[in-house]
Amino acid sequence: ELVELRDRVDVFIRDEVIPYENDPRQEYHGPTDGLRLELVEKARTAGLLTPNGPTEYGGGGLDYRSMAVVFEAAGYSTLGPLALNIQAPDEGNTHLLNVVATDAQKERWLRPLVEAKIRSVFAMTEPDGGAGSDPSLMKTTAKQDGDEYVITGRKWLITGAPGAAFNIVMARTEDEKGNDLGATMFLADMDEPGIELV
Repeated sequence: ELVELRDRVDVFIRDEVIPYENDPRQEYHGPTDGLRLELVEKARTAGLLTPNGPTEYGGGGLDYRSMAVVFEAAGYSTLGPLALNIQAPDEGNTHLLNVVATDAQKERWLRPLVEAKIRSVFAMTEPDGGAGSDPSLMKTTAKQDGDEYVITGRKWLITGAPGAAFNIVMARTEDEKGNDLGATMFLADMDEPGIELV
């Protein structure tokens, strides 16, 4: 079954995706949303959309071994992961939300992410000596204010930020005395007051 699925992905990438590699709808920050949606619709029609997503939200429900095989076949084209809706950071965010999100959060963010109706971002990297691949250098902080957290910081080079629907922001949480409690991930809509794309 896995070999058959791999072969289906391989044919799909070669026949449907590779012809788009020179499409002019690729800009400084990657393919436009119009191009993404066109490719996604082709994958949906082929029954290959979001193979890593949970089946209850329309994904393929693949295990890790199967994902590795399918992802390798999709990666034959730089646009393959985008077409199958397994590109970073959406692939990782799909997995994260499936594992830790509440049912309400899954309905609000995971379902449309698996359906490829929205995109997401993961905001960890920072400028000026802040976190790159090492979250221990993170300068962005989150301080509790009643039932909410106030996040203060600046993120940098966040893949896919323009046009994304929601953001998973990494920040150092602090207690009332300013003691560092470690890194925490926060879910926030991209149009949340205070989030500004520059």
